[in-house]
Amino acid sequence: MTDPIAFAALETDADAIAAFTAEQVARTEAAFCDARFDADVAEITRVMEDPDNLGGVSRRGSWMYNWHRDADHPRGIWRRVAEGTAITADARWQTVFDLDAFCAEEDDDWHWRGAETLWSDQDRVLLALSHKGSDQTRYLEWDCNASAAVKDGFDIAPARSGAAWLDADTILLGTAALPGSATRSGWQGRIIQLGRGIAMADAPTVFAVGHDDLLAYAYTFPLQDGARGIGLGRVRNIGDNVTTIRINGRDQLLEAPAHTSCSHNETHYAYVTADDGPDPAGTLVLRKIDGSDKQILFHPGDRRAIQDAQVFFGRDHVFWVEEDTLVPRLRRYDLRAANAAPETLPLPIEAQALNIGPLDAEGAPDEPLQMFTSGFLEPNQTWVFEQTGTPDYKPITKGTTSFDSDGMTVAMHIAISADGTEVPYHIILPRDHVDAMGSIPVLQYGYGGFGVSLGPYYMRLQGPAWLARGGAYVQAYIRGGSEFGTAWHLAAKGQNRLRGYEDFAAIAADLVERGYTTPQKIACHGGSNGGLLCGVMLTRFPEYFGAVWASVGVLDMLRYHLFPAGAGWIDEYGDPDDPAARAWLLDYSPMHNVQDHGKRPYPAALIDTNETDDRVDPSHSRRFAALLQEAGQPAWFHSRAGGHGGGGQTTAIAREQALGYAFLRHALSL
Repeated sequence: MTDPIAFAALETDADAIAAFTAEQVARTEAAFCDARFDADVAEITRVMEDPDNLGGVSRRGSWMYNWHRDADHPRGIWRRVAEGTAITADARWQTVFDLDAFCAEEDDDWHWRGAETLWSDQDRVLLALSHKGSDQTRYLEWDCNASAAVKDGFDIAPARSGAAWLDADTILLGTAALPGSATRSGWQGRIIQLGRGIAMADAPTVFAVGHDDLLAYAYTFPLQDGARGIGLGRVRNIGDNVTTIRINGRDQLLEAPAHTSCSHNETHYAYVTADDGPDPAGTLVLRKIDGSDKQILFHPGDRRAIQDAQVFFGRDHVFWVEEDTLVPRLRRYDLRAANAAPETLPLPIEAQALNIGPLDAEGAPDEPLQMFTSGFLEPNQTWVFEQTGTPDYKPITKGTTSFDSDGMTVAMHIAISADGTEVPYHIILPRDHVDAMGSIPVLQYGYGGFGVSLGPYYMRLQGPAWLARGGAYVQAYIRGGSEFGTAWHLAAKGQNRLRGYEDFAAIAADLVERGYTTPQKIACHGGSNGGLLCGVMLTRFPEYFGAVWASVGVLDMLRYHLFPAGAGWIDEYGDPDDPAARAWLLDYSPMHNVQDHGKRPYPAALIDTNETDDRVDPSHSRRFAALLQEAGQPAWFHSRAGGHGGGGQTTAIAREQALGYAFLRHALSL
């Protein structure tokens, strides 16, 4: 079927949408919400509300802050304990912000998105609150000492926006709410300097980007003399940033190739090249702020890679995490020493994954750093270390275990894709898997787009809901991501996107060839761009899977750009209004490749979405599910409250997860 607006009423007609959603949700819940489902909800809720699982921390002034959920606070509380106090569950925590109480008081649904700290007074913050889980963010000025909103303080109405403190009475606000301030993607395109008590319409514009750009953002950063510099960012496309920094009123463009993002302090900046040019794609380049004194800190290899987000500047050093076939190591370079060589820093433990960042929320340049370690079967652990000398790592927090992993193993394998490319993947095997060889239930997860890199992380929810019940979990590192460098991303971008889909199907086939399982016992899952991946698996590779679970997916590739956020993805997918791009989009668009069950039967599919998703419009999922059912395919649809990332109360998140696993049990006959 090639009608680009099939079931158009499920995009535009509120009554039709309400009727379809009510009927479909009732049908799906009647099929899957049984006693086992209820038990799963209870178990996942228990894991999420574990009072001993502390999560990450950050320092503000003389306090250590922590975001936490428990049975009494299913939405979450922001709390703090005096610095120097042991960070434990029974420490003398002081509640700074109670999201459950706040929502009850306002009779509205708000989701936590963090806090922007006033650099000159770290007891004052701007709380970032998402309205109903959407991309519409409210900024509310909050006094951490009083645990209350500041009287007559900043309270910016929900919008696509971003905020940073300029001084105690002024913020730099990126906004899409003023006339002409939104880009074509609906994101903030203008930065205004908003003083206390000033109307947004009266605030001066300090920076703006073009209508065809993705968004604008602003931030401040510490200078060594105690003052602040300003960073102004123009995002042309996802992962393609142009940064200008302003120090003492003087602007300096950080000159870098296209499709890069810069990290910096006040003296140097660095970027990872995205395209072959003077340097191979994936090279880490260091320069002085004026663009001079170019140095190469990292050369890419076959599977040696570094991510933009893993480059961090301290006062006198730059740190980064580089990976060789996803095995990480921490590197450091001394910015002060002539002809210095990068050094590898020892690690406190052998970790499958690690990340670094500042301990201090204000980002003081000479403060200690945090390192986060984890693995598929190892809970997250937080360490603190000084920037100079041999690191003496001090553990701060360690996550609790959510399931018994004794006897479980992790392995990496290589699948061969249709064009001969080797595609790595991890498989986490349940205990006693040897006895189940040939019929192990497998849940295969992937994303494969926008240069997003997957990596090992603790299976906090998947562990008790899937691994502990005899299932194996596969994480696929297909082209389209940047797990093995920017070239890995570019290899499946635009007209070459089918390569990533062939990679994912090749992994499913490899699982069978290795004797782990059969196609009837393999399910795939992904969300957003990963939901598109699953939609393609369903319509193009149905024989490889026994079940498909597609969440908040981009499924109509001829209309995705007509929704505001979707215009920002044209660089990644291609422009449906361009005849050449339209042809390759039509070739794999799930909405346009559904076949009748009698001609080609599909495995059972669960298509789920969130009601207030303003990034991937829910109509993608509604229309796709309706089209599958019209074709006689075994498809189920579910919709719930929340935005693109879901969220909300722990029980709501638990029900979302438990429904997916209940569907998998039925579809795979477990």
